[in-house]
Amino acid sequence: MTTRRTTVRPTTGGTKFRDKTAIVGIGYAAFTRDCGTTVLNQASEACLNAIHDAGLTPADIDGIVMYELAGDSAPPGAVANSLGIRLKWGMNINGGGNMSSFVVQLAAEAVYHGGCRNVIAFRALNGRSGIRIGRLGGSQPNMPGQTRGPSLAAAGAQWTSPYGQAGPPSGFALTASRYFDLYGAKNLDFADIAINNRKNAEKNPRAIMRTPMTVEDHQNSRWIVYPFRLFDCCQETDAACAVVVTSAARAKKMTKHAPIYISSAVGGSAPTPDLTITNAANIREQLLGEAGITLKDVDVFEPYDCFAIMPILLLEDMGFVKKGEGYKFVKGGRMSLDGEIPMSTHGGLLSEGYVHGFNNVTELVQQMRGEAEDLCPGWREGKHTYDRKLCRQVKNAEIGLNVSVSGGSALVMRRG
Repeated sequence: MTTRRTTVRPTTGGTKFRDKTAIVGIGYAAFTRDCGTTVLNQASEACLNAIHDAGLTPADIDGIVMYELAGDSAPPGAVANSLGIRLKWGMNINGGGNMSSFVVQLAAEAVYHGGCRNVIAFRALNGRSGIRIGRLGGSQPNMPGQTRGPSLAAAGAQWTSPYGQAGPPSGFALTASRYFDLYGAKNLDFADIAINNRKNAEKNPRAIMRTPMTVEDHQNSRWIVYPFRLFDCCQETDAACAVVVTSAARAKKMTKHAPIYISSAVGGSAPTPDLTITNAANIREQLLGEAGITLKDVDVFEPYDCFAIMPILLLEDMGFVKKGEGYKFVKGGRMSLDGEIPMSTHGGLLSEGYVHGFNNVTELVQQMRGEAEDLCPGWREGKHTYDRKLCRQVKNAEIGLNVSVSGGSALVMRRG
């Protein structure tokens, strides 16, 4: 890989947490538009698959943490009862894509401080057949037969819904429009993001959207809300993902997979001076400093991509490129599997599916292990051809970066 420029340098402090915990198991369920079962079944399946992937049993698990939005998931206690887990600690967080790294951080802290031995973190939702986040804008009706979840209009959306901002697409469209005004980008520039994601999804058997995409396909797709076309928007998906977090000491004794160490984890939010600046600009120095790396060390970058503008903003605010240059950086194969900084290696939320960003976390684990699920016959054993018609494994992937929506939380992970 080529050398990348960065102005971010490590800081001191917070390094005691570095590589003291690890992800040792991952699991999935569904990835469809209509799974035909309950969210509890989805969550239980993904968690059990993660437990087995770690070489453990439900009796080895003593902690669960998850996140949900508008009551769209299954709580820790229900999943524990379903799997026969005796919980010492359980937590359900109310939040969206900003929590995708944060729940891993909470699981790691529970292990690091001795509260638990092995903790599951998961996200499960029937985001197409059940509660559809894109329809939560106030007066929007629910799907037929769906139990009505809390209306987002009861919160801050009461000030925006009357003016047509109902749900995530119109909200993020304001950010994208502001970015266009400031830096001269156009909708055509989003095609590079969408096409890169689709190329990677073509080689991912789990991905919902695997049909090849051209620039013409992108530009001919219908408008959803300006400046987003259809292919600039993430999927609505029934799916679940889970990870098992344990201590580094225990991880070293598990031989089924290489442990993926959690080198640093940062969550939170702080004001930014402009719509186009995310919280990634506030957390990047601490995140990289506590991991003891610079951006030059990152082999795989999984940015939240609910809409095509978000990866561009996160590239800029993490410091890979200067502000206003992200939409130019993504051209010319720089974010491809063999490019300067491989991104959205599974197809991302735009093409693999939407699990509120937690599938970005599990994908990063697969990449760090060298076991990305693709069309290579030996992928399960970590044998890859690197033929880009079949293979989406990044070569020699050792350090990975995951950043949640708008920089609300982030993780640096390292192969053991």
